[in-house]
Amino acid sequence: MWKSFSLAAGIVSTAALPFYGGCEGVDNVPAGGCVVAANHSSFLDGPLLALAYAREKLRPLHMIAYAEPFSNWLTGWFLRSSGCVPFVRGDAGSQYAMLETALGWLAAGEAVGIFPEGHINPRPGLNRPRRGAALLALESGKPAVPCAVVGSGNALPLGARVPRPFRRARIRFGPPVRFFDKELAYRDSPADERKRMIENLSVRIMTAIALLAGRGFDPRRFFRRPGRRRATLS
Repeated sequence: MWKSFSLAAGIVSTAALPFYGGCEGVDNVPAGGCVVAANHSSFLDGPLLALAYAREKLRPLHMIAYAEPFSNWLTGWFLRSSGCVPFVRGDAGSQYAMLETALGWLAAGEAVGIFPEGHINPRPGLNRPRRGAALLALESGKPAVPCAVVGSGNALPLGARVPRPFRRARIRFGPPVRFFDKELAYRDSPADERKRMIENLSVRIMTAIALLAGRGFDPRRFFRRPGRRRATLS
């Protein structure tokens, strides 16, 4: 795996480096397993975040990603070699398998990356978070590290076919979001209490990301209203 990762990381560096403006807050990222949760403004976000993490920590960031790109042999090899964890949207079995794989990486002391918004969001305000980041953190007991990718939407806006030249994005890592005392007993708590913990931690993670990114976030958009569809894993 490490030989393939080194090759894939080299490809990422070559492709993404022209748009990489450096990173801040690396000291906030723990040495062991953690969940890195970031905003999602551009198709460049995944490569830039993986590049920053690999350069600073010298190990892969196992990004959670939709399964569609994995069907192509070249991009599929690249994504798997980069340590990405695929899942099929709308498929509960695939989401469960993704969760198990991600938890395995966290238990092994590796870092897992996820975009809580799910889809690319070019708007000034951040979207209502899905529950995957908080669920992984609470299930594993590993810290959730908020991260902001700043400027990627200018380098490659949604809908653009090629990146704009001379535009760079910066990566900002923030301090891990602290667990409340009751959240430390998440796995021993009743189902309804676990659900509330996931919702509350999701709001705190997204709020931290918004502050790092300098973007707005309204926590009221997270909580479900009658008739609204239930949140998915990621």
